[in-house]
This record gives sequence, structure tokens and C-alpha cells, in this order.
Amino acid sequence: MVRVTGVRRGTFEVGVHIADVSYFVPEGSHLDKVAADRATSVYLVQKVVPMLPRLLCEELCSLNPMTDKLTFSVIWTLTPEGKILKEWFGRTIIRSCTKLSYEHAQSMIESPSEKIPEEELPPISPEHSSEEVHQAVLNLHRIAKQLRQQRFVDGALRLDQLKLAFTLDSETGLPQGCHIYEYRDSNKLVEEFMLLANMAVAHKVYRAFPEQTLLRRHPPPQMKMLNDLVEFCDQMGLSMDASSAGALNKSLTKIFGDDKYSLARKEVLTNMYSRPMQMALYFCSGVLQDQAQFRHYALNVPLYTHFTSPIRRFADVVVHRLLAAALGYREQPEVEPHALQKQADHCNDRRMASKRVQELSASLFFAVLVKESGPLESEAMVMGVLNQAFDVLVLRYGVQKRIYCNALALRSYHFQKVGKKPELTLIWEPKDPEQEPARQVITIFSLVEVVLQAEAAVLKYSAILKQPGPEGSLALEEDEEEEEESHGALED
Repeated sequence: MVRVTGVRRGTFEVGVHIADVSYFVPEGSHLDKVAADRATSVYLVQKVVPMLPRLLCEELCSLNPMTDKLTFSVIWTLTPEGKILKEWFGRTIIRSCTKLSYEHAQSMIESPSEKIPEEELPPISPEHSSEEVHQAVLNLHRIAKQLRQQRFVDGALRLDQLKLAFTLDSETGLPQGCHIYEYRDSNKLVEEFMLLANMAVAHKVYRAFPEQTLLRRHPPPQMKMLNDLVEFCDQMGLSMDASSAGALNKSLTKIFGDDKYSLARKEVLTNMYSRPMQMALYFCSGVLQDQAQFRHYALNVPLYTHFTSPIRRFADVVVHRLLAAALGYREQPEVEPHALQKQADHCNDRRMASKRVQELSASLFFAVLVKESGPLESEAMVMGVLNQAFDVLVLRYGVQKRIYCNALALRSYHFQKVGKKPELTLIWEPKDPEQEPARQVITIFSLVEVVLQAEAAVLKYSAILKQPGPEGSLALEEDEEEEEESHGALED
């Protein structure tokens, strides 16, 4: 939960309040051992497999409004520009006045001067008004924007890949539809304060226990893959600087426009530059001797940890206990660094397994959707060209598929490299014998129309390139060439 109040001289007091899960999960208890073994909640399309019992998740540790709740808090005094003047850590008891959804907060951000009817809002405690809540959201948004801007000035990198969200039939549980999850200002607001709390706790605990702190590091990307990608982009007319996380973020930001072509290319480049990135890892500070290895590459900070989600991540429970010890609420930790590293390794393994299961769950439900509601049509952008096939990112659904030339109604096809730029020329078999065959050139960043259709094999689907008309294909090629030239002139 995030709270803001105005303080004297134009400053704000902002608090991040996190459920005190460690109070309800005694170290060494059976509950603790089960949670440590699970290490994470698993989020599937149709349900959540929780790390902790639902009594804790949904009641005791859920920060429901107008109810006293035990929390661990980080409270700052901040300027409107996000500069930290004062910082405090401690156990607290809070009573939140309301529980807004991201949609409610987004509406307030988008319409700062419009009052949202109270019947459209969740219940608000009698001590507070909807106007106070609205103003609090606007104040938090203002500060979060400054924090975010400064983070990227300081060299942070963010690569947001397309993520599907599903609507399910209430009776059958089968997917009825899907859409790309939209990451909006209300999400960014919460993220900024969660990041700030995680970084603050990392420094606080590390100062207290330099050999026994559970931290989270993000190793630099695989440099050969990254350098090969920079060289590839250079061949495509895109000048990229990947010498640091901040340089890469600036390069990506500079070449992105707001037109359809630029937005599509943004998604493809984001996908490409995610491939060399390594997974972030939990580790014990006493095991790594070189502090340079502590760094979080994407955030570009020296110390980072996870503190803000103890209901769904066991690493956060460990960090809560360390913070409690650092503040004198409990005895200092007796765990050996190598034992803590073993727990960190287990958390890493379970987190990666959970991530993979979540991806497979989304893939499974999307395959069912294609079978039940398909074929589905979408624009796609080419992200790789081979001698007999090409890879596309399907923009409406965020999936990657390979399209094979031998699966298309082609008269012929030809692969060549124009300089170092791979190119497939497709000659389509005309639907009408009196028509001339359509010629289509496929290269990196080409926008194409595709159809996703179910295959005979269970829960398999393929992507087929839509056949253009003879005139339309030539016009499309000319448009694409003009568009690429106009965008190429803007590249850094």
C-alpha cells in the first residue's frame, strides 16, 4: 500500500506499507518450511497457486481497507521532485482508507480536474473524502513521474515485451478473448515506489549485515549476442549504442515514433534486445567477494533486493526478517552465508520454473482460443529472414511464429542478401488465371498480414501469410520503402 500526506514547506510524506508476513510465519515452523520450499506463488491464466495458505493471503496479510493491519513500512519525506530528505523504517499498524484498482487510479490521473462519482469508487472510510483520495493519487503520480524520469537519466533500462491477458468463460473456464496487457501511468506509479522501497531496504540491511544480506543482482547481458545484435541493427540502418544499460535505453527511445510502423518496430527491437539479457538472481552478499557483481544491470544501481511482495515471494520474507534484525526487533541472524546462498539458489530455481509455467499456461490458453475462435487475423512484423522461412511477431497477440514458404501458395520464392540485409522475394500463384502473379518482398521490419489457424495436432496452431493482391502488393512495397527511408533519416 502507498500513502501520501502533505508536510510543511511543500514537501510530502510518502509511505510504502507492506504486509508483515514474517510476523505470521515464524522462522523454523512447518509453515515456514513449506513456504521456503514453494518459494513463490505461481500465476496461471485461470488461477493462482499461492505460496502461503489462503487465510494469510486473502485475510490476515491482505491490506483490506478500514481494518487494522500489521505492516513493515518505509516512510520518506520527499520534495515534489522526488528528492529524499528523510527516511524511516519500522513495523507499523495501518488502517487504509480505501483500496483502489489500477483502473480507478488511472481515471484520476487522466482526468485530474474531474470528480469521479462516488458510486463508481470502492468504499472510502468516513474520515476521508473522495476528493482527498483523488488528490493523493495526483500527488503520488507527480512524484512518481519525477522518480521515473531521474531513474532513466541515471541510466536505467526497461524492455517491456507484449503480454497477453485473457477473458474466460465463467462456466467453462475456456478463453473467450484476449488482449495485450496495457502498462499505464497507474502501474508506473506503484512500480516507482516499490522500486524505491526495495532499494532503500537493500542498503539498510546491507549496512547492518554485509555478509548475510539476501540481495538481487542482474548480470550484464551476454556481450557477444548483444554486440552481434548491434552490428545487425547497423546493417539495417539503425545506429544503436549498447555500451551500457542507459545508452541502450536512450538508443531505443530515440528511434521510437508514434506511427504504426514505429510502434511495431519498437516491439520487435524490444524483443530482440531482450534475448541477450540474463536473468536477475538472488544471492547472499557474503558469498560474492567482488561488489561490482552486486549491481543490477537494468536498474543500474549498486544494491537491490525484494521486500515488497512477501505474500508471493519467500525471498521477501527472508529480507523482512533481516530488516527486523537490523532494526532491533529480533536477534541478529545466525545463518551462515553459504546456507543463505543455498536458499537463494532455490528461490532462483523456483522463480525460473514458475516463469516458464506461466508462459506455457498463456501459450496453452492462446492455442485453445485459436482453435475455438480462429482463424485469427493480425498485422505482424518480420523479425528474422531465412532462406526458406521467416519469423514474425504477431502484433495483436504478442506471439512469435515462423512462416514457411512451402506452406504458402507460391509460384516461386528467392532468397538473397542485399549487402548484408537478408531478403525473400515471394511470387504468389494468382487466384485468378487472368491476373498477374503478386510479388512480395520480405525483409526485416516488413509489415505483413498473417492468419493464425489451428492445426490437426492437439493445441497446435500455425501462422500463414495472407496473399496480397497484385496491385496492393506493389503499392505496399513502395509504401514500406518510403516509410523505411523516412524513419531511417531519424535514426541516431
